[in-house]
Amino acid sequence: MVLNDSRNFRLLWSGQFVSVIGDGMQRIALLWWAKQRGGNGLLAVVALCSIVPVVAGSPVGGWLADRYDRRVLLVSADLLRMCTTALLAVALLTGHGTPWLVCAVLVLSAFCTAVFDPAYAAAVPTVVEAAQLPAANGLNMANGAVGGLVGPMVGGVLIGLTGVGQVMVINAATFMWSAVFVALTRLPRPAGASATDSERISSREALSTVAQNREIRRLVGLAAVLNMVVAPAPLMIAALAVDRFRTGSVGFGVLEVMVSVGLLIGSLAAGKLARGSIGTPMLVAAAALAVTGSLPLVAAAVGLVVVGVSVATTNAVVITRFQTTVPAEVQGRVFGVVGALGEGLRPAGLALGPALLAVAGVSGSFIVVGVGMALATLAWARPVATKAVPADRLTEPVLETA
Repeated sequence: MVLNDSRNFRLLWSGQFVSVIGDGMQRIALLWWAKQRGGNGLLAVVALCSIVPVVAGSPVGGWLADRYDRRVLLVSADLLRMCTTALLAVALLTGHGTPWLVCAVLVLSAFCTAVFDPAYAAAVPTVVEAAQLPAANGLNMANGAVGGLVGPMVGGVLIGLTGVGQVMVINAATFMWSAVFVALTRLPRPAGASATDSERISSREALSTVAQNREIRRLVGLAAVLNMVVAPAPLMIAALAVDRFRTGSVGFGVLEVMVSVGLLIGSLAAGKLARGSIGTPMLVAAAALAVTGSLPLVAAAVGLVVVGVSVATTNAVVITRFQTTVPAEVQGRVFGVVGALGEGLRPAGLALGPALLAVAGVSGSFIVVGVGMALATLAWARPVATKAVPADRLTEPVLETA
């Protein structure tokens, strides 16, 4: 098992296991706070403040990941996020948590995430054997699923017992936990950090490779369109819980975690599923999402689980293909740019979420998003054969059509 075989991956994974739970707690707490404080409009703004800086900052974060010590970057990003989250906790606990202040702090924290994510994604292939990458990616996704499962459930309970501010305190502590575990790892320095100017592979050359790589272009296009289409989903789930089923914060948390339950199930099987097609699971997710808004509470929860399983299966395939196609010395930059491009349309879809709910209603919104997912999958999920490209051929076409 990859956790037994790689001490460094085990440390990275253990740090994230706790940190992502705090992230899930914070996400549900802030969504609940925004929904109660300013309705769907503030809900969308808060979500945008967590997304837009990541989209804008990921290319810079990717460049840093290829130029500087990744362990230092990861620890620094965690400590800065700990500080911003602690500031958010103080503001909310003292009654000074105005929407503008909360959004400003979220923007700062999201920029730190834009540095952390590409560095982490580029670090994993350096501490895991190639044959174990699907399993490692599955475990990373399982972490996210556990965070999305446990975090909202615990967060929903804590909101009712102690308030939103206490949730921020706990999340700040989880960032410290992650920083400690990352500090204990040994990560190889990126090749670009020791190369001479004449030997360095420029970001422009790396991006040129991405532009010529049909497999990556297709995956980025699919991710961008799907992220735009499904961006209103958090708003829709909140509306489903509050407006249709009229549950409290605990009920909202339970519905929110159903997708994570599915993500966990799919992630644990990623080692075997990561070699399949991305089209079939996404069509299953689209169908499940389309009917969820019209189902009774229990059936709607099951529908969200199915969505999670399907998305986890797709993500396992996509991440592994990126890691086995892109040269290690430019993976930070490529992951940063791919993340920005893939997430680039999400803010537009998120901004349209309140209008979609107002026009189509809760049930209609789920149908619209589900149909949109199906159309995007049919348009973009065409298989292309791929092979890895050596570093000295970064500007040459590298793919063959299946």
